[in-house]
Amino acid sequence: MKTLSRLALALAIALVTAVGMADVQKKTLLASDGTLYVAQTGLASELGLTDLGPNDYAVVWSSLAQDGTTAGGEIPRAANSNPKTSLDLTFDEPTGTLVVLWREESSILNSIKLAFARGGNWTLANLLPNIGFPHAYNPEMLLTHQTVHSLDAAGADVYTNRSVLSVIWWEEASVAQARYASVFLDETIDPSQIEVMNLPDLVNAQGPTSLAGIPRGSYAFPALQAAGPGGAVLASFSALATGQQYVIQIDYPTDLGQPSKDNTTWLRRRIPVVGVVSVGQISAVPAMDTASVGTVIGSSYRPTLYWSDGTALHYIRFDGTAWSDTRSIALGDNMTYDMAVALIQGMAQRN
Repeated sequence: MKTLSRLALALAIALVTAVGMADVQKKTLLASDGTLYVAQTGLASELGLTDLGPNDYAVVWSSLAQDGTTAGGEIPRAANSNPKTSLDLTFDEPTGTLVVLWREESSILNSIKLAFARGGNWTLANLLPNIGFPHAYNPEMLLTHQTVHSLDAAGADVYTNRSVLSVIWWEEASVAQARYASVFLDETIDPSQIEVMNLPDLVNAQGPTSLAGIPRGSYAFPALQAAGPGGAVLASFSALATGQQYVIQIDYPTDLGQPSKDNTTWLRRRIPVVGVVSVGQISAVPAMDTASVGTVIGSSYRPTLYWSDGTALHYIRFDGTAWSDTRSIALGDNMTYDMAVALIQGMAQRN
């Protein structure tokens, strides 16, 4: 594994952004055992990597354990001339898997990449796009857990913990739509076995799409949220073909039977169980120049969307019939962005 220079690793562990590293993206994660993980992406020269070209972009990681032990390096096979954005990371404690996500950009197409570290080895996966010069945007991932039942070779009951990584993003290719993929971290990770699904297909809302006349904030930011402690997820997305906003629940079978290539129940363990829990007209986010739109799904499965223009945090709510008018929280010294988001999240989750 290629390693970071001593200086770059020290900077990553200390969470200090060096002068001249304006293009570097960084994400930080605290594991339950107190280990601090950091992922960064940027030009090799900005990351302190001397064995790559100055115009190559790479992804690096580092960790700092409670006893002071450090580790880190470059994610293998990730470096190339394509910029990498939308960086994110998560850590699955039951399987000891570190996951890094990013958006790989190029002039012709771009796609979503995942890198999995387990036992000192990295596995790189490309979430395959649709045909038609695809461009992927705004990826988001969520880790959930299920308790699943299976049978051992003697027919005895076995209960195990299942780690499911869900990924959602917006893609514009032959059609424009939200897409979803899941990775089962408790099993061997095989990139060729990761199935990518078109979310409109799951609710029979597929068809030709057009972006004309629809503000981008109304459709380009699909979102995930845990649906309680059972391991299911809620996915919120717009279906342009029907002009509707959906919230669906995605779950997976928990009774798996005996592991066998001849057992249909076992072979269907990765097939999602999907239910529509909310549907209405496409959201009414105003036309604007905004970096992102956040989503909170309340206890009644009704979504609230929020965004900022720098001076205020704005939001709209779906009441089951229609979207509300835009409401706002003014930002200032006594109301930061994070404070306003927390208020909106609390309000949305109660309703």
